[in-house]
Amino acid sequence: MKRFGIIKRAYLWIILALCVAVWWGIVFLMTANYSEEFTGWVSISINTKTNAEEIQNNLKNYLDENDYWKTTVHVNTTDEETQIKINADLKNDDVVAQLSTGVSSFLIDRWYVETTEDIIWQTLTWPSVWDYMKTTAIQALIIGIILMIVYMLLAFKEIRKYISPAVLSGVVLCVMLFDVLTTIWSYGVWMLFNDTLQVDTIFIISVLTVVAYWINDVIVIFDRIRENMSKNKDKNVVYWKLFEDSIWQSIRRSIWTSISTLIVLAAMFFLWNSAVLQQFSFTVGMWIVFATLSSIFLWAPLAYLLIWKFNKEKWKF
Repeated sequence: MKRFGIIKRAYLWIILALCVAVWWGIVFLMTANYSEEFTGWVSISINTKTNAEEIQNNLKNYLDENDYWKTTVHVNTTDEETQIKINADLKNDDVVAQLSTGVSSFLIDRWYVETTEDIIWQTLTWPSVWDYMKTTAIQALIIGIILMIVYMLLAFKEIRKYISPAVLSGVVLCVMLFDVLTTIWSYGVWMLFNDTLQVDTIFIISVLTVVAYWINDVIVIFDRIRENMSKNKDKNVVYWKLFEDSIWQSIRRSIWTSISTLIVLAAMFFLWNSAVLQQFSFTVGMWIVFATLSSIFLWAPLAYLLIWKFNKEKWKF
């Protein structure tokens, strides 16, 4: 029975991967909705009861007049107090402080409160929180990638006469970026159909969680390539056949491992009525889908292209 040639279509898989990454990236940039912990917000509770619609409209006009664009004002009144929450895309912590001071002045000038003593409490969230999270997340990814590359350089040095470990390390870096970006951008596709979704801390945690899982598929396919090369005593290696055999020898394990994990994640997504679990299971699930596909259609084909054997070997499928 004739097998489907994966290595033979290496250029096709690379082009498809780039098209998916670019298209989904555009969707993410168009639909991305960041939570308030990323953009900054101000929450104030005042010791008075007033008309919620009136104060909301007046405050929104005040913010627009003072160049606080893209702000959202929520007002909730109870029998004893009025709670005001302002979400805005604020540039830095100083702008948050200015907004807080400006809102307090607005409340006093418009006689919603007499003095600052009528402000029961005030809560601020700084954009620097997002900057810190973004920085630490990027640092974690970089450290993970470096450790993976070091591992590839050390673990695959025995086959350097056939293929340079540096090539495999380059493949790790390229496909790692593809898997990370497509996972992040797939969230944008979901936000396209659900405007209540936001990029928040749960999403960042989900992305970082699956980095360790991701290396599993890498080791499976590349270890099989290493084993097959180590067994080969002939210096005239037919690379496409060795790579193709390695993929098909490990493909069943990769697929069934991913399916078993996806079943659990699907149960979390559909059976548990929790937004946090749905976000986590969706993000991890999309990562597993892309990591599985890339382990079959990107890892070995990209490595094969990088060793410049594609146009030098004869294809006999």
